[in-house]
Amino acid sequence: MGIEPAHVDRARVVPVEFAGPGARTLRGLRSGEGDRWAVLVHGEGRDLDGWRPLAGFLAGRGFTALAIDLPGHGASDDPWESALAVPAVLAAIEFARSQSSQQIHLVGEGVGAIAALAAATDPMRRVASIVAISPDADDRVAELTEIREARAPKLILVGSLSPGALEIAEAVFRGAIGPCAMVKLPVAAQGTDLLAGEWGVHAREKVLEHLVRQF
Repeated sequence: MGIEPAHVDRARVVPVEFAGPGARTLRGLRSGEGDRWAVLVHGEGRDLDGWRPLAGFLAGRGFTALAIDLPGHGASDDPWESALAVPAVLAAIEFARSQSSQQIHLVGEGVGAIAALAAATDPMRRVASIVAISPDADDRVAELTEIREARAPKLILVGSLSPGALEIAEAVFRGAIGPCAMVKLPVAAQGTDLLAGEWGVHAREKVLEHLVRQF
């Protein structure tokens, strides 16, 4: 039997499902058993598999990572509609609360990052912080003028060698209300690809650093 690299994190991974918007069932994977939760929200056309490097990393450091499939993606019920992204994140927050979470963080990529920021503006569902990885503007999910009201501490991660992605990330950063930091990685990769590429370790550590700062 071979020896796994030292950076591989082992954690208990459990399939979950819960009620989502429009009578759809949302499904995902829960990694870890901590009372501090990170809800991981993928972008349009992707699924929860992209979160595996980060989910294991966080679970190995005391968090519960809940990676969900948005409606019409992965194992969750069809169909996909952009307007369902924010309600799906809100449903994931409620699920985390039902599991006795003591602190909830939102981590999203692409339109999932926009949905996480929009969900964090709901005063009834306060979150500890938000991480937006390569946010992708989509007015069908939420307008940039709306998401600026997400006042929890925010971290924006983006690959700086993609001008379009960098432009959107900087627009989100400039419009943010409340604490907000931005990390630009010198790569063209975006979204969850940032977490597994040549700068993956650095990106994951930046996310963890942001989360633990909110304790």
